[in-house]
Amino acid sequence: MKTLLVGINAKYIHTNLAIRDIFGYIKQNNKEEDIQIYEATINDELDDILEDIISYQPDVIGFSCYIWNIESVLYLAENIRKIRPETKIVLGGPEVSYEAENLLERNPSVDYVILGEGEERFFKLLLHLKSGALFDTIDGLAYKKRKDILIQPPKSYVNLNEIPFPYINENLENKLVYYETSRGCPFRCAFCLSSLETAVREADLDKIEQDFMRFLRMGVRIVKLVDRSFNCNLPRALRLLEIIRNLPQDMIFHCEINPELVNDEFIKALQGIEDRLQFEVGIQSTNPEILKEISRTPNTKKSLDGIKRLKSAGIKLHVDLIAGLPHENFKSFGNSFNDVYNLHTDEIQLGFLKLLKGTKLRTDAHKYSIIYRSKPPYEILYNNDITYEELCILKGIARLLDKYYNTGRFYHSLIYLEEKFKCPFEFYRTFYDYCKKKCLFKTRHSLKDRYDILYYFAESLGTDIVNFDIFKDILKFDFLLTNGKAAMPGCIEACEDREFLTIAKKYIYNNKWLKENLPQAIGFSNHELSRYLAYGLFNYDIPYNYNVKRKKGVVFLRKNNKKYYADFKV
Repeated sequence: MKTLLVGINAKYIHTNLAIRDIFGYIKQNNKEEDIQIYEATINDELDDILEDIISYQPDVIGFSCYIWNIESVLYLAENIRKIRPETKIVLGGPEVSYEAENLLERNPSVDYVILGEGEERFFKLLLHLKSGALFDTIDGLAYKKRKDILIQPPKSYVNLNEIPFPYINENLENKLVYYETSRGCPFRCAFCLSSLETAVREADLDKIEQDFMRFLRMGVRIVKLVDRSFNCNLPRALRLLEIIRNLPQDMIFHCEINPELVNDEFIKALQGIEDRLQFEVGIQSTNPEILKEISRTPNTKKSLDGIKRLKSAGIKLHVDLIAGLPHENFKSFGNSFNDVYNLHTDEIQLGFLKLLKGTKLRTDAHKYSIIYRSKPPYEILYNNDITYEELCILKGIARLLDKYYNTGRFYHSLIYLEEKFKCPFEFYRTFYDYCKKKCLFKTRHSLKDRYDILYYFAESLGTDIVNFDIFKDILKFDFLLTNGKAAMPGCIEACEDREFLTIAKKYIYNNKWLKENLPQAIGFSNHELSRYLAYGLFNYDIPYNYNVKRKKGVVFLRKNNKKYYADFKV
């Protein structure tokens, strides 16, 4: 019996951990099992994926289902059934583990649904399909029996130590690799599926350390830990950080953490490995009443202080906000936005409430008059506290955050403009109004276009608010700092004449000056200095004091994803 495990990922760089775990678990228990893995992305043509799947001639197909791929999966299942009616189709994953009865009723092409963890259940299902045994001994399985749909709730969990290393004979150098050291979450956030599995189970640290070493040997650059809260068990988190510290080469770990649990001991454990860590922090709102309503700890001060401490420790931080939560109106969300924005973390994600199957908020949607889209990802349209039109404004602001703030390419320009407004939210609301009026959200823009857009937005504010000579210098500084020798956008005037270029070259080819001012360039050949160093002429003391008029040159270098610059006299 031939089995195919299918993962349809959101992006090419992603890897599907679920199908690899199932594959490894089954092969470990039965080496003779004829089972293969197939991956594609939601950007691939569905009919190409269908052709690929059929080419395997599988007897059983297992699909890994999420909100981003479920509609594609159901389309494929329908057409696989038409082409190969004898093939058994099994769905599993978070998108189908709840409301399975409704899914089976509406989709006759689906034979079985795995509820919850799939490793052991899928293996048992294969054994039963081979032997013809009854399925009633398999917990966590939903299936059709004649005209009835039978739901057998999950009763047990998989021992994580029994799941082998998931990545075998793969080229992972350009992939975002997913890995889990634990399952379950001790918190009960009303919008999150993880709140339904509060029993936290952990793999042995020895196994984890061995797996990390295997990643290093495979050339993996980034490992994203899918643990729901990396630091919920502080002693274990400290031991994991020590394992990361002892790895012989740099490898970046992306982890989701709870800022309220950050203490002196945790901060101390981060010292020396700051460049190996990226933390995602889900603060969602800073309104205590709203946090209490969604079953989160309402200690906003402790959360914000935890983020500040992580930032001071030099950790790269990604902070999440959610718009559309119960009782959070437009003004209240603006306050949450300001609280988070003023922390000046590396990235801010302005997300929107999704009413996921199985969550408390989906069950209680009527209580808060939440109206949401019927199709995945089940995103909110409006509720009693925030209108559809207000959420559309926040959608635009979210796009501006992604294109301007999160890229890091407009750092000094944004700071200058934000200072002209009462608060960051007012700045982004005004910037949104400008872009909306100019129909800029309906067109894709190049990076250079985005500099022009920001400049012309600043110009629309008037000379009473913006000093354009200063702002042009700031924009120019941001561009050269992050884009090097690329061609300048139209809003930046190139004023570097031959005399300036001659002076600049005297500095950058002077080894003594480089050693004192830009040591990161020491060791470069003349060709490399010419290739990697950019330089510009400025009329103001950017970025130190915008209001001081001072003619100077600045040389810029990007090296190992870090940015450096140094002034020189002209």
